[in-house]
Amino acid sequence: MANVYRLGMGVPKDMKKAFELYQVAAELGNADAQIDLGDMYYYGEEAPQSYEKANYWYEKAAKNSNAKAQMYLGYAYLNGKGVAVDYDKAKNFLELAVKQGEPSAMYHLGMIYFDGKGMAVNRSKAIPLFQKSCYKGDSNACSKLKEIDMEK
Repeated sequence: MANVYRLGMGVPKDMKKAFELYQVAAELGNADAQIDLGDMYYYGEEAPQSYEKANYWYEKAAKNSNAKAQMYLGYAYLNGKGVAVDYDKAKNFLELAVKQGEPSAMYHLGMIYFDGKGMAVNRSKAIPLFQKSCYKGDSNACSKLKEIDMEK
């Protein structure tokens, strides 16, 4: 129901109602609602923007093995969004999401290897991740592959 109000599907769009419904479902352990509530905090929809609160809800969903939440946390640790930059934690969360086939996680993990964040540069690990991510539809990975090709 929260999505119905958030998107205005057959009812007037009501972000406050959506937020309230996500909150209830998230507190009951619904991983999708935890991600949606985290997104609302991340982007400041109906609540003050708070990366910390977003990460709190992403962490809950990640504990439920949700690949999208694991990818979001990996991104947060990679870029210092509401947490201190920690390449090991970023890598660990992204690897969990990659194992579940999350394309954006493949791209971000590839960037860790490509740029050597917290480790030596390893393009032989990065490029296959970009290829798989691009194949699954991640435009960032496709752009990175084109950039690499142009360097040759």
